[in-house]
This record gives sequence, C-alpha cells and structure tokens, in this order.
Amino acid sequence: MARVLIVGAGDIGGGLATALAEHHEVWALRRGAAQDSGNLRWIQADILDEEVPLQLPAELDLVIYSIASPVFSRDGYHDYYVNGMKNVMAALSTSSLKRFFFISSTSVYHQMHGEWVDETSVTEPAAFAGKEHLLAEQTLLESGLPGTVVRFTGIYGPGRNRLIEQARHGSHCDPEPPLWTNRIHRDDCIGVLQFLCERALRGEALDDLYLATDDEPATLFDVLEWIKDRLDDVDPDHDMPEATRRANRRCRNDRLKALGYQFKYPGFRDGYDEILTELGYS
Repeated sequence: MARVLIVGAGDIGGGLATALAEHHEVWALRRGAAQDSGNLRWIQADILDEEVPLQLPAELDLVIYSIASPVFSRDGYHDYYVNGMKNVMAALSTSSLKRFFFISSTSVYHQMHGEWVDETSVTEPAAFAGKEHLLAEQTLLESGLPGTVVRFTGIYGPGRNRLIEQARHGSHCDPEPPLWTNRIHRDDCIGVLQFLCERALRGEALDDLYLATDDEPATLFDVLEWIKDRLDDVDPDHDMPEATRRANRRCRNDRLKALGYQFKYPGFRDGYDEILTELGYS
C-alpha cells in the first residue's frame, strides 16, 4: 500500500483521491474541510500561508499537484502554480518519493493556426496563463525530483456543460476557416492520472511530459452542430464572436497511448452522448 499526497482536491484531484484510496493510503490537501473516509484523509491547509508552515505526511511515494488557481491574474497564477509548488516541495521529505506529478495545461502552446502539437513542440506562450504554467513545469523538472508533467486539453464532463448551453442558445461558428478544438472527459483525466500513478508505483519508466487529450481533435463548428442535432430544439443561430479568441491547434496523444492508456471516451461524441442522455435527451 503506497502513501500518496494530492495537493488540490477539486473535481479532478478529489476524484483521483477517491480512486487511489481503494488500494493506497491517500492524503488530500485543500483549503476547505472535509470528512476522512477509509484510506482517504483530508488536510486542511493553505499552501501560500506563510504564517502556518505546511505539515505533510512523511515517507510519501507520490505527490500529485493539481491546483486550480482561484485568481485569474499573472500574480495569482504565479502564486498558486509556481510559489505554491515550491512551498510543497520545501515541506516534503523526499527520500521515499517515486514521482511528483504536476497537472498543467495546453495553454503553454502558442500555435494558433491549426498546427499539430505534441510533447516535442516548441512552447512560446504569449498570455500569462501559459507563461506561468510553463514556468511551473520548469520549476518541477529542474528541481531534481523525479517529476512528470501532464498537460490536459479542455476538460468536459458532468457539470461542465458550457458548450451544451452555447449550442442550446444557438451559438454558431463558421465551418471555414476551421477552428480546431481539443478536449478530454473528466473521467479520462482521472483515469490518465491513476494509470500514470500506478505505473510509477510499479517502478516502470515514465517520461517527464505527457499530453493528455482524446483521440479526436474536432472543429468547433462540428462539435456545436453535432450537439444541436442531439438537442433538436435550439435557439436560432447567432455568431459566436468569442470563438476568434480560442486556441486553434490539434493535439496528439500518441505518447500516452503508446504507454498503454485506453480512453473511456475516445471522442467528443462518446462523452457528450452520455451527458446528454443523462440530461434527458434521447
């Protein structure tokens, strides 16, 4: 039974904590209180609190840093992704550590013209979100700890219905020029992390970076129109001006799949079909 710490136990981190606690001792750190259950124990702490030093379990095998910054600003991102990670590293006893995972984002990519990107692609982000995520990645990979970065594309799933609501209200994106999007179901986010954690615990080799996305980059036009067909009753089309500000690239998952991960939802139709069925759309 391994000893695992998850820093940031929201939707993804909390789901991972529950999954791993079936076979391992898991501590989940978050700012709010929660009730211990079985092998899952909660640590209520603020990783940025300079007045109260972090007290972390000893002899940890794995750490998963899965923070979501509550502040959308350069300073906020720097605090939560970079400084927070440094604070956690400083509080760790690392002699037993097999792997430290950082959950990052494809905002680190600057490509915006439909290019294919993977783990080897150049990253020169212009926006602060991408810059701070990239700096956090470098902080881990230059720390001397055994580290792996996982970059997720757009996460969707239960409770993440923004695109469904946009389709329902008639949001339209022109088919040409194509605006490429990438996504991953939240259950596959948890599945990918659990898969990598178990591999690390078995002592099997891991790369320092994985791009986690489903098998099917799709244009925003195709996704919206497919959802509209499933909804059937939608508002009249109107232009979606914010679409011009979205990322426009195609992400590859070859490295992750070569390692053996099998997606539960390999394409957007698989995931959205299940969500819409649960919402009552047959």
